[in-house]
Amino acid sequence: MAWLEQRGNNFHLVHRFGNQKLKRSLQTDQATEAETILERVERRLQLIEHGDLSVPTDADLMTFLLSDGKLAQPVVLSAGITLADLCQRYLDGLLKSSLESNTVYTLKIHLKHIRGFLGDNFRADRLAFADLQKYVDARSRVSGRGGKTISTVTIKKELTSFSGVWTWGLRMGLVKNAFPNHGLRFPKISDKTAFQTWNEIESQIEKTKLSEAEQSELWQGLYLTGPEIEEVLDFAETNARHPSFYPMLILAAHTGARRSEILRAEVSDFDFKGNTVRLRELKRSRSKRTMRTVPLSGRLQRVMSDYLKGATGRFAFSVDERQLTVDEASHQFNHTLSNSKWDKIRGWHVFRHSFISNCASQGIDQRMIDAWTGHQTDEMRKRYRHLFPTVQRAALLSVFSS
Repeated sequence: MAWLEQRGNNFHLVHRFGNQKLKRSLQTDQATEAETILERVERRLQLIEHGDLSVPTDADLMTFLLSDGKLAQPVVLSAGITLADLCQRYLDGLLKSSLESNTVYTLKIHLKHIRGFLGDNFRADRLAFADLQKYVDARSRVSGRGGKTISTVTIKKELTSFSGVWTWGLRMGLVKNAFPNHGLRFPKISDKTAFQTWNEIESQIEKTKLSEAEQSELWQGLYLTGPEIEEVLDFAETNARHPSFYPMLILAAHTGARRSEILRAEVSDFDFKGNTVRLRELKRSRSKRTMRTVPLSGRLQRVMSDYLKGATGRFAFSVDERQLTVDEASHQFNHTLSNSKWDKIRGWHVFRHSFISNCASQGIDQRMIDAWTGHQTDEMRKRYRHLFPTVQRAALLSVFSS
């Protein structure tokens, strides 16, 4: 930052550079002329700060600032890195084992939205707080699935992905300033509805005039009862278009495994003598690979034992010994259940939530549920806590005996 000081009749330009205070007489006693010079200098300082203007190595800084480009040595304009180049370099530098494929898949979607708003040719070093706030405001008005606007949680996740790329760029010297997200204002977050059964959701829709977006939100909180899970598994067994879909679905339904964990499952993870399966995690720890062990139900044991007979590849679910991708798993899911009674099921996560909810409704200790399903947030626990009826009643009767 530069400023003016008046000494006698003349104005001086003053600028602090590091620990030095630089000063130069402007050779004028006219305040208007001095202010005009100051404005030009401020603009040049901003260009230097943003990396768009380079000071020649042997130039006197004050002379350079006051020269308006009249130095013998030409001014070098810095092109700076574009947003598209920054994102691509980050993705190219990712270690294949550092992030799970599902995380990379989501990261690319988040960055696609950021790049679509700012533009691929946006100069990264020019990113300002105002740009991010405009992004938040614009995204919060976009309609997503079922006509519902994009949630604050989703917008924050997108910016977290962008922040990760930016921090990497800062360490690599590709950008110069910290990510300018401090103080961003987001729309208020509403609590997600508690998990409900199919009948409870249909009853609400029948009794209340709900918009398409509101109905979609209710179906996002669907959990299938035990009999419904077995019914949809029977349907998948008969109607699956790919031989791996039914075994994948029952693994999700009977263990609460995430889609990414199912795709990472290896043949050696299934112990049919001990009746257990190891699920390979990536979310619990960023620094190391972790696993958890879940018991095999009778039906799951029979299905997987038959499915893996004669398996030669490493992965349990594969095509020509190649691990199935996220897109292939999603395609199988949608292709099998669409245009059926079960087309209200919104993805693989419904079976994970159903597993947790059914365990909770049977009063199984939450510590055991967490051990079987892995990482659980307090927000997620809150959504199915109402399904502990016997536990909650016992707790209340311990306070009020009658």
